[in-house]
Amino acid sequence: MQQNPLFTSRRTLVGSLLLYISTLAAQAALLAFYGEPGILIAFVDAGIFISLLAAGGIATFFFFAYLRVWQAQAVASFTIIVLCLCVCFAAVVLAGLESVEGFLCTLPLRLLCGIASWTILMLWYRIRIYASEQQSKEELSVIAPAVAPSVIPQVEYLDRISVKDTGRINIVPIKDVLYILACGDYVTLVTPAGQFIKEQTMKYFDTHLPPGAFVRIHRSTIVNTEQILRVELFGKDNYNVRLKNGDNLRASLAGYRLLKERLNL
Repeated sequence: MQQNPLFTSRRTLVGSLLLYISTLAAQAALLAFYGEPGILIAFVDAGIFISLLAAGGIATFFFFAYLRVWQAQAVASFTIIVLCLCVCFAAVVLAGLESVEGFLCTLPLRLLCGIASWTILMLWYRIRIYASEQQSKEELSVIAPAVAPSVIPQVEYLDRISVKDTGRINIVPIKDVLYILACGDYVTLVTPAGQFIKEQTMKYFDTHLPPGAFVRIHRSTIVNTEQILRVELFGKDNYNVRLKNGDNLRASLAGYRLLKERLNL
C-alpha cells in the first residue's frame, strides 16, 4: 500500500499543518464576518469542519490511489464534503454554538470553502501519484530494461567470481555471495567470509547472475534471494529487505515489484 504523501517527509508534514491552520483561520474569519457568532465560536466551528475535512482527505488518498475513474472520485468527494457538513451541523447546533438558522445562512460559504480546499488537496494528490508512477517507470527501465524475446542473447551465468587481492586470487562461489553493492566502476561482494572489491559494473552482474537466485532490488544493490528473511515497507515507495545475517538493504518500488515477480509472490 502506498504511503500518504502528506507524511513522507518533515517538510510536507509542516507544510500540511500550515495549510490546515491557514484554511481554518480563513474560514473562521469569514464565518465571523458573514455570520452571527463571535470570533471564538467561529474558530471552534471552523475547526470542527476543517478537521473533519482533513481526516476525510487523508483517508481518501488510498481510495484515489487505486480507483482512477474520475466520476467515482467526484461522487466520493462530494459525499465526504456533505457528510462533514452534516456532522459539523450536528456538533455545533447540539453544543449550542450556533443556531439552525445561523448555520443554514452560512451553508453556501461553508460548502464553497470545503469544495475549494478539497479540490486543492485532490489535485495535489494527483500530481504526487503521477510523479511516483513516473519515477517507478524510470527505475524499472534501469533495473529491468525491456528486451524483445527475439533478440535476447544467450548468457552463460556465473557459478563463481574470481577476485584479485594483492598478488593472490580469491575464488568466491556464487552461493556464498549475500549481496552486491555498487561503488562506481567497482562492486563490493559481501560474503560470510568478508567483503571483496571487484573491478566490474553492476550491469555485468545483473545480466550474468542466475536470475532466479539474484535480484536487483535497487540501482546500487543486487541481493541473493536465498538470504532474504523478510521484506518490510519503509517510507513512501521504499522497502526494507532484511537478510538472515541481520543486514538491512533498501529496495525501491520497482525493485520490490521485480523481487515479487522473481519469487512468484
